[in-house]
Amino acid sequence: MMAAAPGARASFARRHHLFWWFRHAALLAWTLFVMFPIYWMLATSFKDAGEWVTWPPHWYPHYPTLYNYRQIFAFSTLSEGLSREASEQVFSIWGAMYDSLLICTVSSLISLLLGTFLAYSVSRFGVGGRNFRYLILTIRMVPPIVIAIPILMYYAIMIPYTTDVLFGARISFFDSYTGLGSLYTATTLPFVIWMMLSFIDEVPYTLEHAARMMGAGRIYTLRRVVLPLVASGMVVTFLFIFILNWSEFLLALTLTHPKVTTLPILLNKFQSAVEGRLYGPQAAIGTVITIPVVVLGILIQKHLIKGFSFGMIRK
Repeated sequence: MMAAAPGARASFARRHHLFWWFRHAALLAWTLFVMFPIYWMLATSFKDAGEWVTWPPHWYPHYPTLYNYRQIFAFSTLSEGLSREASEQVFSIWGAMYDSLLICTVSSLISLLLGTFLAYSVSRFGVGGRNFRYLILTIRMVPPIVIAIPILMYYAIMIPYTTDVLFGARISFFDSYTGLGSLYTATTLPFVIWMMLSFIDEVPYTLEHAARMMGAGRIYTLRRVVLPLVASGMVVTFLFIFILNWSEFLLALTLTHPKVTTLPILLNKFQSAVEGRLYGPQAAIGTVITIPVVVLGILIQKHLIKGFSFGMIRK
């Protein structure tokens, strides 16, 4: 029995070593599978028109070019390998970028502030009952296509008709910053409440009680005690809802045209009657859309680590 122990340990070590290699090989394969679309988009953004749909495909740009980026940034109206009808389609990205940044930033901030205060009331005062924190997520389960058409009718017909009757002026939320921003705020608010509840529940109530004993009011305690302790959670939550709003397509496509254009909507406009989809400019816009999210994630990765721990405050 004693002689068999070293052999058993060696067999276990070999199995452990094989499992280690298998696990890392599986992780590497999954990483390559997830990252390949991003690589293909980046590579396509530097290809000329002749390499977009070649077979066999070119795995990297054989003739790298910046014409796709020059076209979307309106630096040039000419693109090699395209017909004049397609090359004259210049969609400046600056207006769409301004619309996306304005709508996503403002709506995300409003949703974060409202959701934080609502989460505090649910956590400390039990507003909505014990199951409220789970019920609010049911709103996120509704597919956007279900609410897109009713919201469109409400924005384009009901609101103008109501304001015309009541105030004598037709006010429409369709194709406006206010309409799309308010909808983004409403759709991300349940997600903010659900996330911030997890962070606020970690704050010991004894800290608030001590502040109240020293004469601090409820608002002062919330602003000086609770919010600084959940700041990392607020940063994480803001990043998540900003990404949701930044990449949203269906609602923006349904509720805006032509005054307000977000980046995902602009991405859909690059097509030609001759060439069809202009994959090079589309890939360039996709790369531009991805860069802010990646940079933002790198800059606040410290807050992301703290936020994901959910246990940074110990009672």
